[in-house]
Amino acid sequence: MIGYQNFGDAAILLTFGEVYTEKVQLEVRAWAAHLRKVNLSYVADLIPAYTTLTILYKPSEISYEELLGVLKGMKVEPRSVGPERVVKIPVCYDPVFGIDMQQVAAHTGLSAAQIIRLHTEQSYRVSMLGFTPGFFYLAGMDKRLFCPRKESPRLRIESGAVGIAGEQTGVYSVDSPGGWQLIGKTPVPIFDRHNKDAHFLVNQGDVVQFYSIDLEEFKNYNR
Repeated sequence: MIGYQNFGDAAILLTFGEVYTEKVQLEVRAWAAHLRKVNLSYVADLIPAYTTLTILYKPSEISYEELLGVLKGMKVEPRSVGPERVVKIPVCYDPVFGIDMQQVAAHTGLSAAQIIRLHTEQSYRVSMLGFTPGFFYLAGMDKRLFCPRKESPRLRIESGAVGIAGEQTGVYSVDSPGGWQLIGKTPVPIFDRHNKDAHFLVNQGDVVQFYSIDLEEFKNYNR
């Protein structure tokens, strides 16, 4: 059952569940895809997240009550999302990039080799994008890799850094502060402001698979 909530002066928050599940996430993506397809003139933007979808609208064109009526009259099937896209991302886990690998090993009781194996064996669902342009949050990390954030965040982490924070893993899309435990780095750009067709490497709903490359492969990757 969908929850509807007035979310400020020009937004409605749709809630599809209390906790993240594949079913809930599928509903979020289905609704976002449907609203993009029908392209209502009074909808300004959509912000899909783990369990919610925020709909920004134009109050000068439609009231909250009117939009609420439109939304409640919609029939959206989860199967309308479309085919699954798999994105394979190379990661160099060399100590020069995996600067927190030892902390993760100490917390988990695993060796660096075991951490790399578990990190690359999984397929991850892109649950949402946010924090910085193109930064994607991934669901599906092996619970044995759980490691808390750093107590004191770093002031600057380079784009491409791969980290772990709690039950999540992800890749920093731009240079930014951050408190995730860094275990590697990818040579692949996550956010490309110059690519008008696809600013982001991945989108919500995509499946990400990491694979390991060595330091020499990393240095030569874009040559």
